[in-house]
Amino acid sequence: MASDIFALPRPLPRAAVFLGPRGWLDDLGDLDDEAVAAESPTAVLDKLRIDAPAGAEGPARLLVIHQDAFAGPGGVETLEGWLMEVATLRGPHVPVLVHGRLDADRLVRFFRAGLFDALSAPVARMEWVNMLIRAERRLELRRQSRLVLETAGETQEVLGDLRRRLGREAAGAADELLKAHESLEAANRRLNDAMAELSLLYRFGRRLSTTRNWDDTLREILRSLSDFVGSGGAALVLRSAEEGPFSPRQTWQWNESSWDKVLVDLQDQVDGAVAESIMAPGVFRVDPSRPTASAGQRRIIAQPLEHQDACLGFLLLLFGTPEARDAAAERYLPFLQAVQVVLAEEVAGAQLLDRIRDIGVFNARVLETVRSAIWVLNDEGRSVFVNRAGRRLLTGHESAPLTGADFLFRIGRGREEAEPASTEMPPETPPELLLDGRLVLDHQQGPLLAHLRNLDDGTLGGEGCVVDTAGQRVPVMVQTAAMPGRGRNEQWLVVVAEDLRDARILESERLRADRLEGLVEMSATLAHEIRNPLMGLSAQAELLADRLPDDDPRRRYLDVMTREVGRINDTITRMLNFVRPYEPVLDHTDLALLAEDAVELARPRAESRCVALTWLPPDKDAHLRGDAAQLKQTILNLVLNGLDAAPEGGHVSVAVRVEQSLELADPARGTHARVPGLVCEVRDNGPGVPDEDRDRIFRPFHTTKASGTGLGLSISHKIVAAHGGEISVDRDRGETVFRLALPAGDTRISLKEESR
Repeated sequence: MASDIFALPRPLPRAAVFLGPRGWLDDLGDLDDEAVAAESPTAVLDKLRIDAPAGAEGPARLLVIHQDAFAGPGGVETLEGWLMEVATLRGPHVPVLVHGRLDADRLVRFFRAGLFDALSAPVARMEWVNMLIRAERRLELRRQSRLVLETAGETQEVLGDLRRRLGREAAGAADELLKAHESLEAANRRLNDAMAELSLLYRFGRRLSTTRNWDDTLREILRSLSDFVGSGGAALVLRSAEEGPFSPRQTWQWNESSWDKVLVDLQDQVDGAVAESIMAPGVFRVDPSRPTASAGQRRIIAQPLEHQDACLGFLLLLFGTPEARDAAAERYLPFLQAVQVVLAEEVAGAQLLDRIRDIGVFNARVLETVRSAIWVLNDEGRSVFVNRAGRRLLTGHESAPLTGADFLFRIGRGREEAEPASTEMPPETPPELLLDGRLVLDHQQGPLLAHLRNLDDGTLGGEGCVVDTAGQRVPVMVQTAAMPGRGRNEQWLVVVAEDLRDARILESERLRADRLEGLVEMSATLAHEIRNPLMGLSAQAELLADRLPDDDPRRRYLDVMTREVGRINDTITRMLNFVRPYEPVLDHTDLALLAEDAVELARPRAESRCVALTWLPPDKDAHLRGDAAQLKQTILNLVLNGLDAAPEGGHVSVAVRVEQSLELADPARGTHARVPGLVCEVRDNGPGVPDEDRDRIFRPFHTTKASGTGLGLSISHKIVAAHGGEISVDRDRGETVFRLALPAGDTRISLKEESR
């Protein structure tokens, strides 16, 4: 990354240590005489050890670390070990990392190793100044701890002097010995208290920085704190959201029945900044604003938890009496302020990590929901991320959605995250897009990965196909682009593929509509040009028939001519009915009654062909809104086709049933929907429809009958589609089944608009 991105705002801290690449150190400008600038982490450790020889305390220093000082393989472990080494030195050092947006897991490891703060480049001046203020507080806290230890050492020296003097004056200095003994006990008590405070602070910080579940940890911290300062209860109050109201996050022995009143009193006094309620910087007494409040209610210490000028919440301690509260505040004031800093920093860090996780989960969920297939490949061509559409494109089937943990730690395919090289990937893992040769681009010869590496910006576009695990080739539109990787000088590749199957189906439908429009025009013209001479032929045949005697044998030729002219005219009428826009006339009708009428109309033909015709009525009312005449004609057409297909002695059955959840196409949304509907099935035991004809059986002029026109099923399909339904043919247990599915509601399609 460019050094100007990692530029540090002014002012620069005095006597600080700057660790980073030479270009970055040069850009810092003139540093003060006590400052240290180095490229080597080892050199910085040597300098810190020189400043703090064995048994001595070194100067307090702020360590500003550039991310690239630990670049290269094993950089994370090197920086983690270096921070632990710094923590072992006696000097009060405060390390701060300036990084280029490292992931949350690495930052958590660095904080556990002893990192004080992490600033994401470029560093804003306000963020820099806030860090310097917090670092100064931390250094001051450590200096105070050192003073406590030095005081203990001085006390021990004084005690030694007193003991020597008492040894010389033992006979006549009983009173002096008693006073020295009391001074020693007091010093020991102060030392023990100071060590207990430091130990408790360390435990608090350690528990908060290492635990994943804060509920039990916070309760244990509040219990330990209450026992230590002698309070009767404690509570941690935090905001539920930014600028939101305060509410208890965890409590210890504080069974408050009216938390709202406590929080109102707390907010009133803090917002008003009442001078007399301030016990020390950052520590408040909470006294009810109501004049009638008893003294027993004035017994709370409140410590605001602030971070970067924002109030995150409060630490509340409840005492038995106001006097006990004031005594504890006076006795443990520095300790309470240290606890306040620790809790504020840990709460702010936890909230920051939550925001980082939320952003990561949000971004990954967005990528999981987009319809475009997206891959992110590292410089070796292995998948770093594959979204759900990409996994579906490679495997040919849907994959389970990822969980929140997957988004952060096992995003997408995760092969790069596999621990040993020999670890076998699970069977559901999709293949590699480029390494396994699954992506093929038109007009591109040779390995695609090598070609992309030779491009300066990795940008490539065009049509091609993706070969899934079943060997099916899926047409796609591909666009690639380069992006920075995780490591320094690492370049990754983003591949976006759009599935073209739906687009090509739509294009095919558009071409079909264009052909249909041409067919309409041609049919109208042909009908006009053919019907005119047909009418002339029919009229001439009738004139000739009138002039011939009734017993003239030539009259039968004229009858044949007249019938054939009528048959041609009927064919033209059917053709016009198919190509002419059709809008059904909807009305409340009974589909079962229509089917029963169609069965009765077809029964004479069934008897003449020696075919058993069976009607199976539904067990519920089968009402819908539809065009009764057209629907009955459709069912009759299916029944007659079944009778023609059934062998002599065979059978045809017609059944209607009601279904509460019928899956039908939803043209308005381009998907399928489940709606209440009706199903009419016509079954026959004929030879069935060959597999190669099933996709063409509903097309116009396609017929398997010697005398058929091929328009019956196509017109039936048109009528059913106009009602928002579907018609299909299948083979079930040796029977041919024509299935007519219709919605119970008004979901018709205007074929006038469809044919445009």
